[in-house]
Amino acid sequence: MQVNWTKGLPLWLKSISIITGILVSLSDYSIPLLAQSSQITSNRPFQLQISFIPANTEPPDRGTPPASEGTGSRGDCFYKQDMPPPTRLVGSHPLKLTFEKYPTFWVYVPYTPQEATDGEFSLQDGDSEVYLTHFQLPATPGIVGISLPPTVPPLAVGKEYRWYFDINCPRSPSSDESAAPASLTGLVQRISVSAQLERELNAAKTPLQRIATYARHGIWYEALAELAQLRLHEPKNPMLQKTWIELLSDRTVDLAKIAQEPIVGKVISK
Repeated sequence: MQVNWTKGLPLWLKSISIITGILVSLSDYSIPLLAQSSQITSNRPFQLQISFIPANTEPPDRGTPPASEGTGSRGDCFYKQDMPPPTRLVGSHPLKLTFEKYPTFWVYVPYTPQEATDGEFSLQDGDSEVYLTHFQLPATPGIVGISLPPTVPPLAVGKEYRWYFDINCPRSPSSDESAAPASLTGLVQRISVSAQLERELNAAKTPLQRIATYARHGIWYEALAELAQLRLHEPKNPMLQKTWIELLSDRTVDLAKIAQEPIVGKVISK
């Protein structure tokens, strides 16, 4: 039999007792609810701040273009006032490192196939040509990549190569001279994976954590390529877009002027 322990107590004391009982009962539910809320919040995706830290490498003896644009001739390609000029995203001295045997080279091209007939990419080891290919530009202007195929010799560890990306545009009908391509040039140097870098990559639980690891160790080619692939896979993901813009706007990277240009994909070799 349930005993009414409040019987005989003054009315004000009964009220206090009832309120205390209600609060105790509510606390039994509030504790697990708070724990559940904390768990949900901790599982929400968050933007990872990615900062690029250049590796401590000596500048090359031969002249390396210090800027991402203006590294060659604009040739017969006209200047589009509402768009940035052709720009490389890789290959300046701070942005030259890779550990891939066959890396991808990314450039910004403001021309359509109607405005630029085709292009040529070459990789050189001193005076020797390692690779040469002709390609067709994508249907829309934007950031494009071109990868070394596994049919060519892999990049040697420690060796510095120079690459050229030439865009052929029709010359003016009034000109009697041969057409000159718009040309971009840059560097690439393969390095070996250190034990520390391998440990950090193995510990990374997400693609963005891997990209942050590349950037922290100055491995720009992989940091850019993997982030570009993520954006191509999820073009409407606002977090990836914000991460991309912030990384390219880094003072060391100095690519803010093309950070909001679309990523088109790979060029098509002829």
